[in-house]
Amino acid sequence: MTQFKSILTTCFILISFMLKAQEMKVKITNAGYNGNNTEDLLKRLDKDVFAKDPQLVIMMIGTNDMLNERNRLSFAQYEKNYQELITLIKKKSKLMIMTIPPVNDEYIFARQDRKAYGESRPQSWVDSANRIIKKLAKKNKVKLIDLHQVLTACGGAGVDQESLFQNMANSGITDGVHPTKIGYRVIGTAVFQAIQYNMPGVESIVCFGDSITFGYQMTGMGTVKGDSYPAVLNRMMNDSYEK
Repeated sequence: MTQFKSILTTCFILISFMLKAQEMKVKITNAGYNGNNTEDLLKRLDKDVFAKDPQLVIMMIGTNDMLNERNRLSFAQYEKNYQELITLIKKKSKLMIMTIPPVNDEYIFARQDRKAYGESRPQSWVDSANRIIKKLAKKNKVKLIDLHQVLTACGGAGVDQESLFQNMANSGITDGVHPTKIGYRVIGTAVFQAIQYNMPGVESIVCFGDSITFGYQMTGMGTVKGDSYPAVLNRMMNDSYEK
């Protein structure tokens, strides 16, 4: 009987939590911009993050710092900028950061000079950026979502139609960097689960980053409607309001 009462009490607590979650409408902002690197994010922190007064910021940045010919930075500058972003954001809100996704080397080499990467490959630059992100997450005690690991486990940036990244087979373009609609669902779900497990109860969230956050080539780009990961997160966080 004692065990039964304990189970019943636990059930009531869970039900109460779920009802409270359903009563709360969460404000989510898509603050992703095409082509941005860490320097760009520092420049628009006030306007696109602090002006929204979020309780939580979800940040993913680094693909352009590593791979964009116009915005590429050294590893040292990337780390310096990233640390500054963490320091400034943590003063005003909670923060979660994500590793950056895997890429298709051959697609990138098809549109960029191989010499820019020396003896390395684009994916190795991504790997280096992710080591920096993990180091800074540990150093600053920031919650890390290892998105790279999740997407790699789901097949990475392949060339088949089922790939979670835009390619010739599923999108008609040699992209290899930006997720597909299903890829964005995977990202949104990973973020949703991390929030529910670590920071339940937040009422305002800013998704901060580059074109991957923006939702390149997706319906509703730059908003929380459509198929970007902030849009997927918006539906998951506010599902009870849309039924």
